[in-house]
Formats: sequence, structure tokens, C-alpha cells
Amino acid sequence: SSKARAPDRGSAGRSRTPHFPPARGRSDSRLAPAARRARRPAMACPKMCIALSRTWGLGFWVLLLGQSAMSLSKRASELTNMSLTAGQWAGLVACVLFFVFCACTCMLHWSAVLVLRANALTTEDPCIHHLFAPAFVAGFYKATNSRMTKAYGLVMFIAVIGVVVARMKNPWRQIVDAGVVINLVAGTAFLIGFSAKTFLCGTPPRKLGCCDFRATDPKFAARNVVASGTTGNNGQAQALVV
Repeated sequence: SSKARAPDRGSAGRSRTPHFPPARGRSDSRLAPAARRARRPAMACPKMCIALSRTWGLGFWVLLLGQSAMSLSKRASELTNMSLTAGQWAGLVACVLFFVFCACTCMLHWSAVLVLRANALTTEDPCIHHLFAPAFVAGFYKATNSRMTKAYGLVMFIAVIGVVVARMKNPWRQIVDAGVVINLVAGTAFLIGFSAKTFLCGTPPRKLGCCDFRATDPKFAARNVVASGTTGNNGQAQALVV
């Protein structure tokens, strides 16, 4: 009979559990969690939610300006039934020219900033920014001090001018309302036009405004550079990440 083979001392402490190679298509159990995490897509807001947030943020202001214009236009239309003096005609012309100037400057740039900030919303932003999109795009927060001053100052100006105009006598109240209607209609048209060019044609109004995010904000500061259309070190314009 053959002699029994002595056990190897080096294998005394080794486990006798047989090791089978992983089945084809499966990873080792030790690497499976890491592999699953690598293959798992990052939790992100769907693009449809981004579209809804932008529509909600800009649509709020479009609806507000449009409804205000329709309401004031009814009172301004009373001028057609009034006989104005030479001084009142001069006041009407001056008022219309003033608000046309405001529409072509202030409202133009204000509308561009709103569209640029709406375009800066991404899937990586917290849900609170999407929920309060009208305040976000208007610059009531997450903005520079100058932008927030303009945003809150505009609200105060509208409240004050509303009280002052309401106490004016006819036809001066209708004259001022006619100028305000021009400003509101222009703002509504600019918002709709810039939104169409940005989200349908891919040409944001970068030359007319800036997102005005704080430079100290690490998450949003880089979007100022993108929105302004400046180029990086490679000489190519950076695109907004959606």
C-alpha cells in the first residue's frame, strides 16, 4: 500500500472552503457594491422638471405684467373720450416718451436678466430654487447686492407709484396709466421674445445682461462667466450645463 501523504504545514491555517470563480456576467462580491455605485446614475431632476421650473419662473412675470397691462389699459382708453388742453397733450407726449425710454433700457435689460437666470437653473440645483423660481429669476436672492437692491427697489417703486397715481385727478391719472401700459407691454414682449430665442433657438441675450450671481458663491459664480459669453483658457465659449 502507498504511504499516506503528510499534510503541508504551510496550509495548516488555510481555509478549506473551495473557491469558485465568479460566474460570467457577475462581479466578485467584494467589488459588487463599488461596481453598482459606479454604474448607478446620479440622482438628478429630469429635464422636464427644469422646463417646468423655467416656465413657472418666467411665466409668473409674463402673466403679472400682462394682466397689469390689460387692467390699466381700460383706464388709459378713457383718454379717447376726453378733450385735452395743450398742456395736457404736452404731458401725454412727455409721459409716453419717458416710458418708451424706460422700456428700451430698464425693461429690456431686466427681461434679459430674468431669462438668463432662468436659463442658469440646472438639474443639480436644490428643489427650493425650482419651487421659488419666480423669486430666483428676478434676483430676490442668490444674487449680488446691486441685483437684490434693484429687485426689492422695483417692488417698492411699484407700490409707491401705485399710491401716487391713484390720487391723481383726471386726465393725469389716465395719462400716466397710458405710459405705464407701454412699459408693461414692452416688458411682456421682451420676456416672451428672449425666452423663445434662448430656449428654442439657443441664443440667450448675453449682451444685454448678466446672471449677477455672487462671486463668492462657489456653485453659482461660474455661471456668471458662462452667461456673459466669455471664453475659457482653451479659447472656446463655455456652455450652460442643463
